[in-house]
Order: sequence, then structure tokens, then C-alpha cells
Amino acid sequence: MVEIGIGAVELQAALVGLVTGLIYTAVRAPIPAPNVLGGIFAIIGTFIGYVAVAAARGQLTFVF
Repeated sequence: MVEIGIGAVELQAALVGLVTGLIYTAVRAPIPAPNVLGGIFAIIGTFIGYVAVAAARGQLTFVF
């Protein structure tokens, strides 16, 4: 079963990512993530494909 939810862990991860991006930009260091929009879309597309297959198999639930 694949559970998709937004909780404390996801919010903390988003906050850490935001702070990391701010710090790396402030010190003019390369970010530890794709620095092009295409790379970010590739990661999002991979996740969407994963969710689509889980949904097609009836293995998807949403948890809030």
C-alpha cells in the first residue's frame, strides 16, 4: 500500500529545503539539487509516475 500524506515530516522537509536553498544562495555555493527547472520537473515526473502506477494497482491511499 502506498500512502501519500502531508504531515509534520513533510513540512519539516520543506522548511529544511527552503533554509538550505537560502543559505547556499547567500554564500554563492552551488545548490545540492538540480539547478535547472528541467531537473526539478524530472524528479516531480518520476514521483507522479510512481503514484499513477500505485493508483492503477489500487494501492494508493491519502493520509492527512
